[in-house]
Amino acid sequence: MPREHYGVAHKLKKHLSSGAGRPEFVHVGLMGHAGVGKTTLARSALAELARDGLTPVYIRSLEAFDQGDFVFSDLMLVVAEAIIRELGGLQLEVAGEHLEAVRGWFADEILIATHSEQILGSLEVSADAGVSVPFLAAFAAKVTAALKSDNEYRREIRRRTERDPAALVRRLNLLLDAVHKALAPRRSKLCVVFDDLEKMNPALVDGALLARAPEFRQLRTNALLFFNPSCEYSPYTTPASRAFTCINMPVLPVRFPGDAPDIVRPEAANAIAQLLQHRMALDAVFTDPSACIHALAHWSGGHIGDIMMIARRAVENVEPDKVEVTDIENAGRWLGGRRTSTLRPSDFARAVEIHKSHRILDTDQDRRMLKNSCILPYDGIEWWDVHPGVRADELFLEALREARSPG
Repeated sequence: MPREHYGVAHKLKKHLSSGAGRPEFVHVGLMGHAGVGKTTLARSALAELARDGLTPVYIRSLEAFDQGDFVFSDLMLVVAEAIIRELGGLQLEVAGEHLEAVRGWFADEILIATHSEQILGSLEVSADAGVSVPFLAAFAAKVTAALKSDNEYRREIRRRTERDPAALVRRLNLLLDAVHKALAPRRSKLCVVFDDLEKMNPALVDGALLARAPEFRQLRTNALLFFNPSCEYSPYTTPASRAFTCINMPVLPVRFPGDAPDIVRPEAANAIAQLLQHRMALDAVFTDPSACIHALAHWSGGHIGDIMMIARRAVENVEPDKVEVTDIENAGRWLGGRRTSTLRPSDFARAVEIHKSHRILDTDQDRRMLKNSCILPYDGIEWWDVHPGVRADELFLEALREARSPG
């Protein structure tokens, strides 16, 4: 990718690297639309940092939380469960008194006796295992599973954990301290990675995390959190950059400020060709690889996930024949239809304003379009435009004609 995607990989490694004069733990936000390559780039950077002692613990946010309702205490308990689960894979020797403290925290403080007994009765791990890591991992997984839907147990867990957030953070830090003590001979530290967090409801992310950032930042662990651009440019209460150190990851630079909407920069086209060459034989798939890659760059707006989606759709529509430019255009319009289905009639006039000014505002309307990738950041500065698939929609074109008509 051009300059490692505006130097994102370099910045990420710089923030998360350990060394003299650096904070003991850092909490970093990686901000970008879903599908622009954050996970791939982050995993690559973390793999390099692992050689220097950084141990990632991944949390798949879409699976770990109730997508319609999660709160700060849910985040803390999911972090605890993920770390306990990771202990087995890391083959760490954590002192028995620390494991017993965690067991008491979950079984006696978080749960009511009835729920605790039900979980104990349902575990396949023998109760004789007591404070063993497999037992704690199975127990913690049962607790966090209760957080994924509305039920009496979740309400009770939240009531108990939210009444004293400082105690909740303190309990989690005791676990983190014990794990880091066990990691010390390896000169290693944890980094909790909240993958797919940018795909969650921004209002919930704001309430559960951004607005509670002062408490989250007390955690004695490194953390990498993925944010949707709407969390920064159209926040509900707290901009992501005010809560955490943030790195912006825009789409590929298919256009620069001042470029006409149909321009595709050659460096972006080359990057897309390299991306696709790892997945397909270009000459075997496209009738004219250069022209087809140009079309993919244009219709995707440089959004990597959209590049792959448009290419896949075009191939499926014509296989076993080769893909032509018109096939990519059709697939691009299809994708545009998926984007515009998230818009309201009044949004098209606002989309025209954004297309003309290349600026966004802190409004519910702009937030919704950002969240659904109807607006894209086109390069490393705050320069925005409407997704090409949306710009091709007849409702957008009609709004554009009305904006140009006199009176």
